[in-house]
Amino acid sequence: MSKYKKNPSRRNNKSLPSLSSRISSEIKTLEMRIKEEAPERGHVPPLNQTVAFRTLPLSTNTLRGLEEGVKKNSKTFTNMTDIQNACIPHALAGRDVLGAARTGSGKTLAFLIPVLEKLYRARFSAAVDGPGAIVLSPTRELAVQIFQVLRSVGAYHNFSAGLLVGGKKEFDAEQARVGRMNIIIGTPGRVLQHLEQTPDLDVDGLQILVLDEADRILDMGFREQMIRILDYLPKGARDGGPRQTLLFSATQTKRVADLAALSLYKPEYIGVHDKVSTGPTPESLQQSYVVIPLGNKLDTVYSFIKSHLKKKSIVFFNSCSQVRHAYDLFCALQPGTPLLALHGKLHQERRTRVYFDYLQRPHAVLFCTDVAARGLDFPDVDWVVQADAPEDKEMYIHRVGRTARYTAGGKSMVCLLPSEEEGMKTIFEEAKIPVKKLAINPTKTVVVSTQANGIVASRPELNQLAKKAFKSYLRSVYLMPNKEIFKVEELPLDEFASSLGLAATPSVRFLKELKSKSREDLRGKKNVNRKLEKLKEQIKAEKLRKKLEKMGKSVDDLQKSKRMRNEEEDNMFVVKKRHKWDEDGEGVPDVDVNKVSQARSDKRIRIDGANGNNMKITFNEDGEEEEDDLRKLTKNSTHDEDDGAIDKLVEANEDYLRRVKERLKASKDIDRQEEKERIREKHKIKKLKEKEMEGNIDGDQEEMVVTLGSGDEEDIDSVGQSDSSSGSSDSSSDSSSDSESDDDNDAEEAEMKKHEDLALALIQGKM
Repeated sequence: MSKYKKNPSRRNNKSLPSLSSRISSEIKTLEMRIKEEAPERGHVPPLNQTVAFRTLPLSTNTLRGLEEGVKKNSKTFTNMTDIQNACIPHALAGRDVLGAARTGSGKTLAFLIPVLEKLYRARFSAAVDGPGAIVLSPTRELAVQIFQVLRSVGAYHNFSAGLLVGGKKEFDAEQARVGRMNIIIGTPGRVLQHLEQTPDLDVDGLQILVLDEADRILDMGFREQMIRILDYLPKGARDGGPRQTLLFSATQTKRVADLAALSLYKPEYIGVHDKVSTGPTPESLQQSYVVIPLGNKLDTVYSFIKSHLKKKSIVFFNSCSQVRHAYDLFCALQPGTPLLALHGKLHQERRTRVYFDYLQRPHAVLFCTDVAARGLDFPDVDWVVQADAPEDKEMYIHRVGRTARYTAGGKSMVCLLPSEEEGMKTIFEEAKIPVKKLAINPTKTVVVSTQANGIVASRPELNQLAKKAFKSYLRSVYLMPNKEIFKVEELPLDEFASSLGLAATPSVRFLKELKSKSREDLRGKKNVNRKLEKLKEQIKAEKLRKKLEKMGKSVDDLQKSKRMRNEEEDNMFVVKKRHKWDEDGEGVPDVDVNKVSQARSDKRIRIDGANGNNMKITFNEDGEEEEDDLRKLTKNSTHDEDDGAIDKLVEANEDYLRRVKERLKASKDIDRQEEKERIREKHKIKKLKEKEMEGNIDGDQEEMVVTLGSGDEEDIDSVGQSDSSSGSSDSSSDSSSDSESDDDNDAEEAEMKKHEDLALALIQGKM
C-alpha cells in the first residue's frame, strides 16, 4: 500500500483543485448561457405560462435550494410565476430592473435568485469578502420574511447573511459582524445607522442593491434616508459603476419614478399585471361586504369567528387600541380557536414571535392593524375580514392580498356602516373590484354586548383600553381623507360605547369643537344656495386635479402626503411648532445688550464699603467694639484715593473666588461621577432581579446572523418559538429605568448647583 494513501490530508488537498475547477467551469458555462439566452431589451414573456426554474442558467446550488430547501421547510419551488419569469432573465443579464406586480405574485424570489447568482459568479466567500448585496424593505416583519426565504433558497451556498432591523439593542454586537456579511437584509433606518456609525463596514465591493416595496418605503417617509444610503454605496451603472439595482413595487407612483431615476440606469420595466383583465385583485379571490350598524360590529366579528373555528383568518382594525381591546375581550369570551394580536405597539421580539406563531398554526385568528397589510406572506389564509373600512382602494387591495396568494384561493369580507356603503361601492366600481353584498344570518349572530359590559366593568385595565379604542376609532375616521364617505359627526356614539363594554360614553374634545364649528357654519349658510355651493366645490376640485396632472401628481398622492406617517399612532393630535428663524419676516426686535452690561460695569467696589450699610461688627473679650482690617483701611478715605490698594483688594478677592470655584468644580465632578455609578449599579441590579424572576435573562434575544449552507439549522429557529401570553414589559422597563436614572442625575446636579451658589454668595458677603 502506498504511503500517500495513508495520509488523509493529502487526499483532501488533492480534491481541492478539482472542486475549484468544477466551480470555475460551472461559472464559465453559466456566463456563456446568460450571454446567449439574454432576452432582448423590453421583452416581457406572455402571461400564465408554465416555465420551470431549471430552464434558466442557474447554479446547481441555487436549483438544489429551490427544489429541496431547508430540511425543516416543506415549501419548495419548481415553476416560476409571471413576475419571476419576466424579471429573472433580465436581472441575470446584469440589467437594472423596475418591477411592478400585484401583491402575492412572488416578487421575493424574483430578486433573491439574481442576488445569489450574482455573488456566486463573482466568487464571493463568507471568510474573505464583505458585503456584496443589500436588500432594503419597509418593515421589520417583511425583512424577517425575506431572510427566511433566503435561508431556504440559499441553503447550499456558502454566503454569510445578516438581518439588520430596528427594535433590537445589540447594535454593538451587530457592528462587530456586519462587516463580514455577504448579504445584508434590513430596514432603511438600521442600515443607514450602520453605514454612518460602523467603521469596519466597507461597501466598496457591493455588487447589487434591492429595494423591495419601494412605494411603501417612500410612503413611510424614508426618502431622505434612501438618498443618503445611495450616497454611501458605490456608483451604479447610471454613473459608470458596477452596482446593479433591482427595484420592486406593488404600485408605480411619481415618487417611485423619481427614486428609480436616481438609482436605475436604462431599467427594464416589468409590469406583469398591466394586461390582466381581472382587475387589481386575483381572480381566485371571492370578495364580499356586509352592511352593519356601528354598535353591532363586534357582534358580527365574534359571530364570524364562532362560525369559522377551523379556518385561518386575519381581522383588520384601524388602530392599535382597537386591536388590543378586541384581542383581550375575545380572549376573555373564549371563542374556541387560537387568537393572536399584531400591531405597532409591540416590541420587535414579540412581533416576530407572533408572526411565526401564526405561520405555524393550521387555524387561528390574527387581529392586526395595517402593519401586516403590506408585503407579509401568510400562507394558507382562508379569510380576510376588515372590521373597519379601508381609507382607499390601495389599502383595500393590500389587505385582501394576504389571502389568495400565488395560485391559492381565498375569501374576504369588509364591514361597512350604512353611511359608508354608497361611497365604497363607487370606489369598488371605479377600481373594477368585484365585490358582492352579503346578508347577515340572524340565526348565527351572537350578541356579546352584555358579556362585554360585565368583563369590562370587572377589569379596570380593560375599561381603560375600551376608552382608548373608542377614541382612537373616532380619530381614525376623522382623519380619513374622503369626508364624503367617512363622517365622524354622524356616528352613533352611545351605541358604539355600549358595544365596547363601556357603561358611559367617553367625552371626546375634538368632537365637541367639530360640532360647534358645524353649527356656526350652518348659521352662516342659511341663505346660501346649496346647489351653487356644490357646483363651486366640483369646479374647484376639477381645477385642482388638472393642476396636479400638469405636475405629474394625482389627488391620491396629495392625500397620502397629508396623512403620511400618521398610521399606527394612538396619541392625540400634536402640532409640532417649527421656528423659522432664518426666514424673512417679523422677528425678535434687536436689543443692545451692551447698553445694559455697560451700566453694570460702571459699578465698582466701594472703597468705603465697610462704612456703608453692610457692616460686620466684632467685639473683644471686654465687650468693646473692634475694627476689622477692611474698616481700618477704608476709614477716613475718599473715592479718589488709594487706587492701588483697591486694585490689590479686588485682585485678591478674584483670586480667592477662582480658587474656591476650582475646588468646587473638582469635587462636583467627582461627586457627580460617583452618584452616576451608584444609580447605574442600582438600576442594573434591579433589572437583573426582574429578569431572573421572569426567566428571560438568556432566552429572549435571538441571533439574526447565519451562514448559508453551513448546516446550522437551529440558529434562527428560536424566532419561530412563540409565547402568546408574554407581553412587552422588557422594553417598557428599560425605558422607565433610563428615565429614572436621568431624573436622579438632574436632581443631583440641581442640588449641587444650589450648594455652589450658596457658597459663592457667602464668600462675596451677600448673605
